[in-house]
Amino acid sequence: MRGGVGRSVALTLTEDHDIAINYRVSDEAATEVVELAKKGSNVITVRTDVCNPEAVESMIAEVVNDLGGLDAVINNAGIIEPDLVTDIDNQQWDQVLDTNLIGAFYITRTAIPHLEPDGDIVLISSIGGTGGTVDASYAASKAGLHGLTRSLVREYGDRGLQVNVAAPGPVEIEMNDTIVKYLEAVDFRGHENVDTQLPEYACQPEYIAHTVEYLLENKYIYGEIANINGGMQFQ
Repeated sequence: MRGGVGRSVALTLTEDHDIAINYRVSDEAATEVVELAKKGSNVITVRTDVCNPEAVESMIAEVVNDLGGLDAVINNAGIIEPDLVTDIDNQQWDQVLDTNLIGAFYITRTAIPHLEPDGDIVLISSIGGTGGTVDASYAASKAGLHGLTRSLVREYGDRGLQVNVAAPGPVEIEMNDTIVKYLEAVDFRGHENVDTQLPEYACQPEYIAHTVEYLLENKYIYGEIANINGGMQFQ
C-alpha cells in the first residue's frame, strides 16, 4: 500500500521534532508510523474526529499535556467525494467541507492559544483550490483553506504566528486513484491544458513533506501558497 501525505510528513518531522499523529480510522497505519519514527523522538498517536469541536479540544489538551507544549500544527485531514454539483447530495457536500475546511478551522482555533508566540501552522491544500476541478466540494474546501490561511496571517502575523499552505498537484497516493477514475468517468480533459512538462506526472508524498519542513524552518514566509505541482499551474 502506498503511504499517504500525512505519513510522509510525520516521518520527516520526527527527524528533529517530537510529534503527535492524529487519525480517525486507521490505527494500524498510525502505529506503523510510530514504529518507523526516528528513535529518540517522542511520537504519540491520538484518535480524533476533526469535525467534532469538543473532540478537537480534548485532543489538543492531550497533546499539550503529553508533549509539554505545541510549536506547530499541520492540518492534513482530507477526504474526497467526487460528483457534479447537480448530482452531489447535501450529506456528501457537508462531509467534504466539514472534514477538509471546518475541521482545519476547529484545530487551528483551538491550537492558536498554545502556539503564540512564534508558532507555525501549515495547511495541506491542493491545486484544485486555485485552479478548480470538476469536483466542486473538494475545490471549494481547498480554496477555503487558502482564504483561512491569509486571514490568519492578517489577524495573528504581527504576534509571530506563521501560517502557510502546501498545495500539491496530483500525488502518488490512493486518493489520487479515486480522482483519476472520476475524471475519466465524466470525460474531463481539462487537465491536458495544465499538464506538467516534467517526467513525473504525480509527485511523491515526500516532496510535500519536505515543503512542509521548509515552511516550518523558514521564519520569513507568511501567507504563501507553496505550489508542488511540477509546473502545472503558476501563481
